[in-house]
Amino acid sequence: MRSLRIFGLAALLVLGCSLLAPGASALAAQSRYFTVRWSNPELLRDFNDNLMIGRLGRFIQKKNIVTVEDEVYAKLDVILEKAQLVLDMYPPKMKVTVVLLPDKNAVAAVYQQKYGKEANNIAYYSLSENTVYVSVDDVNLRVIAHELGHAIVNHYFKERPPYQIHELMAQFTEKHITD
Repeated sequence: MRSLRIFGLAALLVLGCSLLAPGASALAAQSRYFTVRWSNPELLRDFNDNLMIGRLGRFIQKKNIVTVEDEVYAKLDVILEKAQLVLDMYPPKMKVTVVLLPDKNAVAAVYQQKYGKEANNIAYYSLSENTVYVSVDDVNLRVIAHELGHAIVNHYFKERPPYQIHELMAQFTEKHITD
């Protein structure tokens, strides 16, 4: 009986792992605004190390940061709040998923799998999934601000604006994130 239970648990684990789509992650945590998914602890640490937020860092000094996860969430929260200020848009109940991928090739593979198109992006925001996919190797403040600009616009308007307007607002966010 015990071996049957162990076999059943092992089968569930294998099945659960096999159902993960490319780009999906085995590890995840949540904050006020974000759910972040990553495949291994090194990826989260690299994301944290590569995401330098400059002067915005003064706003995270007051937060209770104990773990790398805490610091990642503090950085993302500050970037989102500043992006909302830049756009003067404050959508209620804003929640976004961020998927950390190792490099731009992994981002391209996920994009290809989801949309059947080739793209050479280091990050993109999926409107339908409310998810930012980002290359940890290439991440920086402006990249995250741009993608979060898309997320804010997506959450703010009841009717989605045309793509060109969406893109202009994301570019505006990226340009003014450090003002």
